[in-house]
Amino acid sequence: MRQRVIRVLRPVRSRLTLTATALVTVALVIAGAVMVLVLHRVLLDSADNTNTARATDIAAALAESGPDGIDDGLLSPGQNIDLIQILDSEGRVLRSSRSHPGGALGGVVPAGARTVLDGATAAPSDAEYRATRVGVRTAAGDFTVEVGTAESALNRLVLLVAGLCAAVFPVVVAAMAWLTHVFVGRALSPVERIRSQVAEISDADLAERVPVPATGDEVETLARTMNAMLGRLETAQTTQRRFVADASHELNSPLTSIFGLLDLADQTDEPVDVDTVRTLLLPEADRMRGLIADLALLARADESGAPVPRTDVDLARLVADEAERLRALGRHGIDVSTVPAIVRGDPGQLARVVRNLTDNAARYARTRLTLTMTADGGTVTVAVTDDGPGIPEADRHRVFERFVRLDAARSRSSGGSGLGLAIVAEIVRAHDGTYGVDVDGRGGTRFWFTLPTT
Repeated sequence: MRQRVIRVLRPVRSRLTLTATALVTVALVIAGAVMVLVLHRVLLDSADNTNTARATDIAAALAESGPDGIDDGLLSPGQNIDLIQILDSEGRVLRSSRSHPGGALGGVVPAGARTVLDGATAAPSDAEYRATRVGVRTAAGDFTVEVGTAESALNRLVLLVAGLCAAVFPVVVAAMAWLTHVFVGRALSPVERIRSQVAEISDADLAERVPVPATGDEVETLARTMNAMLGRLETAQTTQRRFVADASHELNSPLTSIFGLLDLADQTDEPVDVDTVRTLLLPEADRMRGLIADLALLARADESGAPVPRTDVDLARLVADEAERLRALGRHGIDVSTVPAIVRGDPGQLARVVRNLTDNAARYARTRLTLTMTADGGTVTVAVTDDGPGIPEADRHRVFERFVRLDAARSRSSGGSGLGLAIVAEIVRAHDGTYGVDVDGRGGTRFWFTLPTT
């Protein structure tokens, strides 16, 4: 039984319907009780006001002409008045609206005083009255005026209203429960469609999207957020698959070369000569080691961001050292311009950024490389410019992606794996910097990155 109740109450629709029904039931019970109590109080106040007004009129007439001179009309019952009596100083009934007077509703009231009785009875009847009693002093003596309203009529009206509430409120609660169930179901139907659509989407095909209801509410926002998430997952999946395929392809090339030479030596029973080791095996092995290190760095960056130990780094010294290395290679003319700049970061990673940018520029430069630094307020910008063929504007946004080569000239034989600029992007982002590429005024390519200074 408990499990069945849990299954029934588990859906949001059932829980909302039950909650709304319970709240409406409690509200109606409280409202009904308050309404009945207020109605009873209003009826009693109305009876008291009516009784007091009649008793005051009778007291005035009694003081003027005595009990025998009071007009019979003042002693006649009317709306909300059922009993009128005048008592002498001994409590005996002198005059009454009843054809057969009985006992008084209460004892003698002192002159000038007024009392209100609830549930008073006058023999021989056992009917209960809400009565106002006024004491009057006249020349003929002291008298008490009693004006009462039968409480049975008041109680019948109160019970009638209470019965109507008891009959109508359950209908209202049932209607409320049904309407809540229907409208909550309609409100949640887009959510159910979203759920069923998401359930049909597999990791093999993330191109599907959930329907977006034109409701302008949180459900529409949920659907749009879900589609945005699916789009990010699709992009991540595509990137991951491409990354795995490209990494496998890149690693296969040096492995094939190494395996081919070792297989040849195994088949011919001849050792690999030293020149072959130096010119083929070691460069291919070194290239594979670097590629694996780059892949490991990018994998760590994808998982938790590139870790950056923060120390003060003399960026001008890094740029100057890289310029000296390029001059020692003697392949191109080198122009360098630096400004003093201290940044917070990892010197090894920042040196790798400068090295990757210069290595990339050196592959495509014709005769000259230019390294420049400029400071602007709290930032410093390092730019590496070559006089090569340049990069078309349509392809500039792609060069920092992984394994991107824009043309055949950017081949593996030239030493590039397609990861250098991607590593630049990851390291610069981890150092709270920005990066980009544009065209030099002479037609070459200008790569740059900007970091905050201390």
